[in-house]
Amino acid sequence: MKKIYFIPNLSAGKAEIGSYLAEILNRMTRAGYEVTVHPTQAPLDATYMTAKAAESGLYDAIWCSGGDGTLNEVMTGMMRAKKRCPLGYIPCGSVNDYARSIGIPRDILKATDLILDGVPRQVDTGTINERNFNYIAAFGAFTDVTYQTPQNVKNVIGPLAYVMNAATKLGDLRDFHMRITCDGQTIEDRFIYGMVTNSASVGGVLDISDFLFDDGTFELTLVKRPDDLLDLHDTLRFLRDIHEIGEQEKVICLRGADVTIQLLENVKVPWTVDGEYMPNASHVHIVNHRQAVTLLVPRTANMSLFSAQ
Repeated sequence: MKKIYFIPNLSAGKAEIGSYLAEILNRMTRAGYEVTVHPTQAPLDATYMTAKAAESGLYDAIWCSGGDGTLNEVMTGMMRAKKRCPLGYIPCGSVNDYARSIGIPRDILKATDLILDGVPRQVDTGTINERNFNYIAAFGAFTDVTYQTPQNVKNVIGPLAYVMNAATKLGDLRDFHMRITCDGQTIEDRFIYGMVTNSASVGGVLDISDFLFDDGTFELTLVKRPDDLLDLHDTLRFLRDIHEIGEQEKVICLRGADVTIQLLENVKVPWTVDGEYMPNASHVHIVNHRQAVTLLVPRTANMSLFSAQ
């Protein structure tokens, strides 16, 4: 009998996964799996247990349920394991950017069925100063919104929570003098925001259409300080739908596998990694690890987002 090691985060999002747990296990068992369940007990517990389960070689797949942070912990554990196996993901966080991008629905039982019938696809992951991330590492304006917005507010209005909380910070916009190198191309300028991504969705708000999950490169987006409110509006409107690599009026879009960001002034810059806080850093090195993890993807997913099929 095939075996699944299942790691649910019972506190993720609206803590609703517990209500579905028995039926999820029933559907896994009916599909021919013997299931071992380990609910997360503390921060980074999912990382430790994923690495332990993968290295044991006893399981055909490791599944998790939770938000982007839970998935980050599980993928981090898989990257640390000497042996690896496919990952299954049931999204039940507040925004679920990665699931949204890859075509996994928010409906818990529907997602379970689709992943049980899913196909394996290798996906890129990244490291930022040796810390793993799945889909985004970002600095500057609004990056603190994801971890400062109260959980109960996220639960009620979802992605809009980030936008509404960000709106209260417009008066605090500041730019940072930086030197940024992307695959050998160097840019030195002042930026209010920057993100390195491997996702079609960021915060449930920004959309990036020109990318692949497994091509060995990240998309780098850099935003200069707007001149006025109208300029800010135009910039945000462009960020809502980033569809090409190049330079716009206040936005630079690049693609690369190796990115270095160096702060050229003595100030603190907020960072977020997969929606979680990262301590301030004046120098970061970001590396793409091509097709490092195998993810179970619904057959209904947009397969044009994968180069290796």
